[in-house]
Amino acid sequence: MATVTAVHHSEGFNLKEWIFTTDHKRIGILYLIGSIAAFVVAGMMGLLIRLEQMEPGAQIVTTGSQYNSWLYFHGAAMILAFLIPGLTGFFANYFLPLMIGAKDVAFPRINAFSVWLFWVAIVLALLGFVVPDSPDIMWTGYPPYSLKTTGNTAFYVFTIHLLGFPSILGAVNFMVTVIYLRAPGMGWNQINIFVWTTVAAFVIQLIFIPVLAAAVTMLLFEHFFDTSQGGTCCCTRTCSGSTPIPRYT
Repeated sequence: MATVTAVHHSEGFNLKEWIFTTDHKRIGILYLIGSIAAFVVAGMMGLLIRLEQMEPGAQIVTTGSQYNSWLYFHGAAMILAFLIPGLTGFFANYFLPLMIGAKDVAFPRINAFSVWLFWVAIVLALLGFVVPDSPDIMWTGYPPYSLKTTGNTAFYVFTIHLLGFPSILGAVNFMVTVIYLRAPGMGWNQINIFVWTTVAAFVIQLIFIPVLAAAVTMLLFEHFFDTSQGGTCCCTRTCSGSTPIPRYT
């Protein structure tokens, strides 16, 4: 008589499965963890900024560039590492395929690559606190301040590129998913408002992120904004030196 042996699979946490996963739900959770981690650190920077501003003079910081580094990371992390990945990264990955009846996204491996690229960008941004010449150009990187600072502008530009590239990959991935992997019989009129707004957000990302990448790349070539080298600055009075550049002292 043939006997059947029951095989019991372990239900415990498997780190290898999470690292190499292509499941859209797990990737969404990884996006959520990364965005929350960025939010916590950026929130700490915001708290330190407010504590420093409680009284005149230096309270916590030892140099002005240290304060400006807090300000840079707080703004950049809140927008590029928390808000955008938290909304489009987590919610889109976890809920959108379920709402359109798809088994997964159109390109699962690209989706997995995107989330780990996002994590690498977060780690790189955190390294800005330990490098000798940390970025000191606010979170926008606006000239002329970015031309006058002694901070590492190239480090800032590379971090922004790494944060933006997963957004571009995710936007293409989910737009293809919505267009081609909807459940049979589900037309555009049957798509709910969440999917519509998510698609609109990804369209905006496809337009906005490459423009942002091009703009920050131009910061590497200072002559674009330096009037002394024939460039055009957004604030001629400040570039000419008639108005001092605001900076923490």
